Amino acid sequence: MAGLRGRKNYVQAAVDALNAGDYSTPIQPCGTALQRKILRALEKLRVTTLEQQIAHARAIEQNKLAIASVAHDVKTPLALISGYAECLQDGMDDKDYLALITEKTEQLNGLVLKLVETSKHEIDEIDSLKEKVDTRMFLGAVLDKFESLARAKNISYKVRRIPSVEIYADRRELERVFQNLISNAVKYTEEGGKITVSFEHNGKFFIAKVKDTGRGIEKKNLPYVFDKFFMEESSRTDSKNSGLGLYVAQQIAHRHGGEIRVRSKKGKGSVFSVRIPELPDETTPTQRFEKYPMLLKIILILMFCFIMPWLLRIIRFFETRRVGTLITGICNFVLWPFMFLYDIWSEILYNRIVLAMD
Repeated sequence: MAGLRGRKNYVQAAVDALNAGDYSTPIQPCGTALQRKILRALEKLRVTTLEQQIAHARAIEQNKLAIASVAHDVKTPLALISGYAECLQDGMDDKDYLALITEKTEQLNGLVLKLVETSKHEIDEIDSLKEKVDTRMFLGAVLDKFESLARAKNISYKVRRIPSVEIYADRRELERVFQNLISNAVKYTEEGGKITVSFEHNGKFFIAKVKDTGRGIEKKNLPYVFDKFFMEESSRTDSKNSGLGLYVAQQIAHRHGGEIRVRSKKGKGSVFSVRIPELPDETTPTQRFEKYPMLLKIILILMFCFIMPWLLRIIRFFETRRVGTLITGICNFVLWPFMFLYDIWSEILYNRIVLAMD
């Protein structure tokens, strides 16, 4: 028993060390074969936990740096507001100090909103409500909202034909992505410019492209456009720009299993591509046929007589393995004049071919 207890101590000591919070000391495999296996698993757990702790510590450090950066930026507008107020108290009127105070107050408000937006994004890391979304129906309604925004600046705004593709998405978050991309396109495109939204899909990804003829982005800055608080203008004088829009949009795309890519040339414009995974098409050939308009299906039946309905029934049999479907397929082949009229009547009455005897 004493020898057995001695052999158990290897595992017990490792577990006690982990419980005590010691993740820095490597666990060496020793003892029996079973004990070595357990100790290797504990070592893997220790390394994983340590990596998570390091990543968490880095995230905290990044947030501290971001907050420190904003706190530093707050000092400048506060000092200027204080100085302008003193000038008003002294009766100086060489400048419009009230307008300057208003401007700096707006800049200060933008910095505060930056902190609020960052905190909100960290909370939003919780899984959002996702559902099946048809891209044509959803984006058709969303993209129409921005036409007036572009028209107000005399910018041509065109949305190409949206393909009907099913994706798994949070409607609110996805709308936020397009709101950010298109409002940015309008903001950085001069009057008389052009914004085009086009689409592609390849069975794996649904891709929406927002193209503008705006000022573009310098090549050296392209790798950083999705970084938190990044703004191409180093002066940060635009109080309405927090440097978080593209960062948040990219995080939303990542949470949907996709990404946003950018191509741009200074002075020529930019193209932002949103890539979201498509849901696999699980409809069968016969189900796809049934989605056709009734008139088209009747025309196809008239053109191909019994061949198409017979072929559909045979395909349906391999999909369902129902004997009744196979029987109707054989009947369609042998008694095709009768079945031909039966299928036409079925389409007119039910808007579907009765593929099985049910």
